[in-house]
Amino acid sequence: MAELTKLERVKILCDPELKSEVIDQIVNNLSGVVVSHQGKYLWLGTDELTAIERFTRLEDGGFGKHERFEFKKFIDDFDEDKGEVDVEGIDYCDGFLWIIGSHSSKRKKVKIARDKFQVERKELKQIERQENRYLLARIPVNEAGDLEANSPQRAWLKRHGSNNSLTKALAKDEYLDIPQIIAGEDNNSLAGKEFYFYLPSKENGLDIEGLAVRGNKVFIGLRGPVLRGIAILLEIEVEAGSSNQLNLKAIGDNGREYKRHFLDLDGLGIRELCLEGDSGDLLILAGPTMDRDGAHSLFRLKQPLTLKDNSLSSQKNEQLEYLGDIPHGKKRDRAEGLTLYGGAKSILVVYDSPAEERLIAGERDTVVGVDADVFPYCDQEKSEGENFS
Repeated sequence: MAELTKLERVKILCDPELKSEVIDQIVNNLSGVVVSHQGKYLWLGTDELTAIERFTRLEDGGFGKHERFEFKKFIDDFDEDKGEVDVEGIDYCDGFLWIIGSHSSKRKKVKIARDKFQVERKELKQIERQENRYLLARIPVNEAGDLEANSPQRAWLKRHGSNNSLTKALAKDEYLDIPQIIAGEDNNSLAGKEFYFYLPSKENGLDIEGLAVRGNKVFIGLRGPVLRGIAILLEIEVEAGSSNQLNLKAIGDNGREYKRHFLDLDGLGIRELCLEGDSGDLLILAGPTMDRDGAHSLFRLKQPLTLKDNSLSSQKNEQLEYLGDIPHGKKRDRAEGLTLYGGAKSILVVYDSPAEERLIAGERDTVVGVDADVFPYCDQEKSEGENFS
């Protein structure tokens, strides 16, 4: 396994007027990135907050002039009290910013401490489903780089408490085998009369990470489940309905509202997706499904828009190409987001749990930003003529 060679670091500077705890949450929990307007703007998603972060390119090549766009201002009936969105994928296509939440449940973590020798009562036992995680939305962006909060073109999949039209469709899937529970009235722990239960994320439960859009076609990566070492890439097609609603079209076999693509990513799950300019190929960042250190590998899936339902892609059948590994540290620098960068000759990568030397300190030694990395991923000849959005 060959590591990709880092070309440069790119500074991302947060608004210095923000509270230090908010900046810490942003820089330590990055989970999605995309550039727009010919590289002028860089957008970041995090897995702990309820806003999208936008940065503007500076003269020195970094990004600053930080602006925040809160979901409650452009998603109708968005309630911040119903948890984080856990943004795990963002993309920009044809004037729209697309955003997807993890669609996952989570188990309460164990707090590890030097003087702690027992698991507390709710640790590992409590499983939570936060309604805001079940979001797939597209929001128009104007030439000034602002999200159009009042545009009639804003749209999202219809949500139903702790599920949406996508999870309803997946609940019937023969491979995912997600049981349907209609017991909300009899069990106070269930949010609503009708929803579908999944294993928690990072335990091979349903966990979306990665979003790539071409027109109305949307690719959705699953970090989990990984089935006997095989990862799953979902493909959907949406159309605008009434009342800011996106509807799923029947594109799969037997009228299913999605296609399944099975990928042999050396046992890894999908962590990020990025369409490769005009080529139509799909870059896939793959990493461990569980919460552990391990390889973060970059693959190229050839011509995904031509794949039939239930396709199988591997390096053996040459539908998948291994491009190299992105370096990582011990419980640090876990690659989470990538986007085409520098005229599509390279990729810019952002990290969850960044190493301390990646954090940018301000005048009072408080964190004010974070460094992203730029890596090459293809040869010069292939990239000629391709541009990023």
